[in-house]
Amino acid sequence: MKFVILSDVHYISRRRMLPGTSQDVLMRPAASETALRMACEIEDADTILITGDITDEGDIWSHEDLIEIFRDLQAKGKKVYVTTATHDFHHNRAYTRCYNDTKVKYKSEPWHTPFFDAETADYRKLVCDEYAWMDDDSIKPKLVRCASPAELWEMYADFGRNQAFSVCDEGHSYCVELDENTWCLMLNDNFRNIEGRHNESVTYTPVCLQWMRDLVKRAKEENKFLFACTHHPLVPPVPAYRIGADNRNMRESYVGHTLADIGIPLVFSGHTHFADVGFMKSDNGNLLCDITTPSVWHYPPQFSVVHLDAENNRVKLESIELKTVDGFDLGNQTFKEYIRKNFEADYRNKFKKLPSPLNNIVLSMQVKHLYPLFKLSCKLTKDEYEQIKHRYVFDIIMDLVHNMLGGDGGYTPDTPIYKLLMGVSAVLDSVIDTQPFKNVKKDLLKGYSVREFMEPMLFNNYIPDSNADFDFTKEPSPRYNTPVFRSHAGEYAMAALCLLALPLAKPAGIAAVIALPAWIVRNKMKNSKNPPRPERY
Repeated sequence: MKFVILSDVHYISRRRMLPGTSQDVLMRPAASETALRMACEIEDADTILITGDITDEGDIWSHEDLIEIFRDLQAKGKKVYVTTATHDFHHNRAYTRCYNDTKVKYKSEPWHTPFFDAETADYRKLVCDEYAWMDDDSIKPKLVRCASPAELWEMYADFGRNQAFSVCDEGHSYCVELDENTWCLMLNDNFRNIEGRHNESVTYTPVCLQWMRDLVKRAKEENKFLFACTHHPLVPPVPAYRIGADNRNMRESYVGHTLADIGIPLVFSGHTHFADVGFMKSDNGNLLCDITTPSVWHYPPQFSVVHLDAENNRVKLESIELKTVDGFDLGNQTFKEYIRKNFEADYRNKFKKLPSPLNNIVLSMQVKHLYPLFKLSCKLTKDEYEQIKHRYVFDIIMDLVHNMLGGDGGYTPDTPIYKLLMGVSAVLDSVIDTQPFKNVKKDLLKGYSVREFMEPMLFNNYIPDSNADFDFTKEPSPRYNTPVFRSHAGEYAMAALCLLALPLAKPAGIAAVIALPAWIVRNKMKNSKNPPRPERY
């Protein structure tokens, strides 16, 4: 069968756009509508699945306007199934502001609290002193009330539970029949009933987990294939994602292991705005494939068309890119190029605001300035070095960020940039592995080596993340043989420190100073034979 997956639509109602709103904000609803129109035009795909963060800030206006768009899709013969996520309700705000409302400065923003009442608030006490003379009507912020989870469960009933053959009201989740052989679980993993949380899961209540088990058992009895959609990913798209993701967002590995052991082999998710096809294996040996769909507003602006052949355990994944946005002239660039340009300009401006001369150093640094420090471990030929020596480090960092988001980077093992950064990684790993503090790697890099952290940002060595045809029940094999990069920088640095410390050491400490390098090298050799096995990316 064939269906469409969208995630992280982040729709914003035009009713929130005040005069003077920037073009980037004005483009947001247009981009969402363009993507949904394109999804509706996909031939032979009458089902559209949307995996959360359908609005940007959870305000009622945006939900109301988006529901009308979904009704139009239904009128055109499309089946639309939705699950909501954290951006869709007021988890930390009762109201949100309209755009360009910068007329008055406030001492605080109490509308971010669930108990704020916009109708009874004393605005004179909220504004900064220089605005206290204004009357209430002129300083009243333009606010829109945000939705609650219970309201969303009712508002989107026609795009979920009313079409389902099985519903878990406690978990705001449901199961629909896509065709005579295929069932889809639409799982809401943002249920924030505090009493519903328990020690084993911060995502699904025990009742919801049991409901899943019962459905999997029923699907096997009736010879149906069952897969799931949820918002947060169950496999980190790249190790770097673990650094900035808290346990609730990443769910560590418990939820993925649980769903795999329940008997769900295939999951579609979002949240990260990354394109990714990831696999994880539970402690019981059950494999789960997690396909993550990017946002239609972020880089890369795309959604997925899925050809599912459940009988042969195959998924054919096709990514559809938004080339343009209805109603806006992007000049001679695509929407993807437009987003990337603005993204890089934003971060360039942030670096410019760093204290001088640090800002100039960061933005002006080229490969040739760093290369002498890592030359021995990089394995670059003279010609390869000449190709990249004038590349700006900032530009390379931006490439790595976009490689992560897009999934399939171009710096394969035969490229100079790959060799350069793997050489840098080898030096850093040598230093980290040689230092005597055991928790540095665990605390800073979540158990990954620098190479394991860096390499997936250069290229994708497994199943292509945007367009692929693969067996989702088999763990993929690497597509490239990656070379070994070694460095002894850590040992040299430790030896130098010990030599410097030796003249200053008291007689009782001399033995320790002499023994320390041998102890560290022994541990490094031991760790190299038994490297940590973090969850695969």
